[in-house]
Amino acid sequence: MSQRIDGFDVIKAVAIVFVVIGHTWRGLNTAGMIPEAALFARIDAAIYLFHMPVFFFLSGLFFSARRPLLDFLRNRAVLLIWPMLLWGWIDAGLKSAAGIPIKGQLLSAIEVFWSVLPPVGIFWFLYTLFILHVIGWSLARLPRPLQLFAMAALAVAARAGWINVSPFDSLWNTLIYLPPFFAGIAFAMLAGHSTLLHKSLILPGFLAFIAAETLVLSGATADTVWLATLATALACAGFVMVFANLPLGARIAPWLVMLGQYTMPIYLSHVIFSAATRLVLRRLGTEDLSTHMLLGTLAGVLGPLALLWLAKRAGLSGAVGFQTALVQR
Repeated sequence: MSQRIDGFDVIKAVAIVFVVIGHTWRGLNTAGMIPEAALFARIDAAIYLFHMPVFFFLSGLFFSARRPLLDFLRNRAVLLIWPMLLWGWIDAGLKSAAGIPIKGQLLSAIEVFWSVLPPVGIFWFLYTLFILHVIGWSLARLPRPLQLFAMAALAVAARAGWINVSPFDSLWNTLIYLPPFFAGIAFAMLAGHSTLLHKSLILPGFLAFIAAETLVLSGATADTVWLATLATALACAGFVMVFANLPLGARIAPWLVMLGQYTMPIYLSHVIFSAATRLVLRRLGTEDLSTHMLLGTLAGVLGPLALLWLAKRAGLSGAVGFQTALVQR
């Protein structure tokens, strides 16, 4: 396998593990198991600073708008909208069956059906990515200089708060993650993917990541949107620069490459396995945070892989939305 494929799959693998960690951490907080609000906020901010921006950046980096519009929309509906709907129904159905409220209320079967539009919970990512891909396809019709200018202008307007999508609150995430998505497209246009694959980038990437986390944990970004934007950019760039090039050895690298190719099934179903692990551990009388984090994260990664294996054995991986990675190459 080439360094190009391996490097970007490793990035996705490490990022999806942090997604699982972040959701496991938030699940423990929702369950009232994290006694210190300040501790929860610090760790939550440190994780959410980079893991989703990394996925949007990579999606932009490998974005292709070559398909005709109808073919493009059909392709993205299969890759993004169908998994969002199906797993949104599964998630809402399981929660309703277990008596867990969604947005403060228990849902009937009809309400479960309609609860996925707009999506709730983690499935906002696929909805947001679909919208950004449609915008990206539209801008790709422009001449190259005008496309770059339009993306830069929209990114600045989104971060500055000049675009108001109210009362369509489900679109706010589109504005939040538009800058890293467009940054990925622009980087691919101006520099190319291979620019990121140099061992010399590991040290500056590590320093950029540490600088970003220091800014966030110090509270310096709390009231300044542009400093927060800088921190996100540094963290995202640093994360990509480090894990695209980090020498991991012949034993570890193949496993991470494989994991990076299975980000979609992990993303779609990890919350089910992590939440189930938390419930079982509490039934057994275990309240230790480190035990919950370790086992919840392992379940959130290994459970979806087992589910993927079963889906492949049954010939259903495509039907359940497991046929793709979160970032298309």
